[in-house]
Amino acid sequence: MAEISDLETNNQTRAVQTRWASGNVLMRMFKLNFRQEERQILHIDADAFFASVEQIVNPKLKGKPVLVGGPSSTKGIVSAASYEARKFGIKSAMPMYLAKQKCPEAIVLAGDFELYRDFSRRMYEVMSKFTPQVEMASIDEAYLDISGGTAMHGLDSRGVAKKILLEIYRRTGLSVSCGMASNKTVAKVASSLNKPHKMTFVPFGKEREFLAPLALRSLPGVGPKTAQLLEKFGLEKIGDISAMDLDQIWKKFGVSGIPLWKRANGLDNSPVRSAVELPKSISKEHTFYQSVSSAGACLEQLRELSRMVFAKLRKQGMKAQTIFIKIRYREDSQGAAVFRDFSFQKHLDVASSSDNQLFAEVKSLFEGNLRPGVAVRLVGVGVSGLRQNYNLNLFEREEDGLLFEQIDKIRELYGPNSLQFGV
Repeated sequence: MAEISDLETNNQTRAVQTRWASGNVLMRMFKLNFRQEERQILHIDADAFFASVEQIVNPKLKGKPVLVGGPSSTKGIVSAASYEARKFGIKSAMPMYLAKQKCPEAIVLAGDFELYRDFSRRMYEVMSKFTPQVEMASIDEAYLDISGGTAMHGLDSRGVAKKILLEIYRRTGLSVSCGMASNKTVAKVASSLNKPHKMTFVPFGKEREFLAPLALRSLPGVGPKTAQLLEKFGLEKIGDISAMDLDQIWKKFGVSGIPLWKRANGLDNSPVRSAVELPKSISKEHTFYQSVSSAGACLEQLRELSRMVFAKLRKQGMKAQTIFIKIRYREDSQGAAVFRDFSFQKHLDVASSSDNQLFAEVKSLFEGNLRPGVAVRLVGVGVSGLRQNYNLNLFEREEDGLLFEQIDKIRELYGPNSLQFGV
């Protein structure tokens, strides 16, 4: 497996501190952290995952151009293309009819989600033998934190990484690529540079230098629309962002530019969240000081509870398959107050973390089960059936939750009441 050459480590923290000196008011206001922790984070990404799985289970497909998607050779989009198909310029998300024009002999398969999930679980089982800190970012990629855990394997961190890649291949037949750096952002970028079945290592202190010459679209979180906006300002490389002072970022892009600027500088201390650390459900309740009979007051409180629950759901990088509410009624019986709890839930067809979609279900559950004229003492809302995004239906168009993620960031910086729903 090829590696990029090691770069001499320097003091990245001092260089970054120089560039935010003029913006230190913002730093104090938002308590921003510009010190990168020294860790060993891996981003492991299976090469052409869906197509590779199909070639593994059906050896007759090996060496042939394989497209997974559909539902037919004339409709739908390409979800995955084997490396044999990529030689014809075929990429994921390309319309299937166009892919067939580029490679008429390509074999189109509808895909087998349960089969892909099985291979994903097998990948996870291998990785979890090397460290308990494994976070599945999608069905075919994962973050691992192997900091301080190399001694038990008798290898340095790069030796452990190579052993993981080889073990995945031995146990599953899957070719995987790996990026290794001090944080998740840089490791993810690194894993995409040398494919297939390669490892790219970025030494601590060289994160910014590594990212600088790469296109902005290489940076996680920078989609086509964001890239187009940045290009209007003459920003094309990641280094164009990292070279700017923090006050310049603030003036051009406001609060939403700060996370982008940090990532462009190679700063990301977000932890690797293992499956055992992820919650099974998230819920919030509110007890009214005095029981209320107003449905509007209950819905207003449910809206606030939902905001907190859904924000925590997104912070965990998860989506919910089930929504539930709780209502505690106060009834008077022979001069004494009697409280009765009722719970209602709904299973969603597609998991979501969107306020709009989930609160609509909360409101529907409440209005459909409210007992008119009976005083309410407590309301609660929660989500369960939690899963990381990779467990969604891979062949449906996933709802874009970036809007609410940005709202979460603004509320985190300015306070929970900085943005409210107008209706």
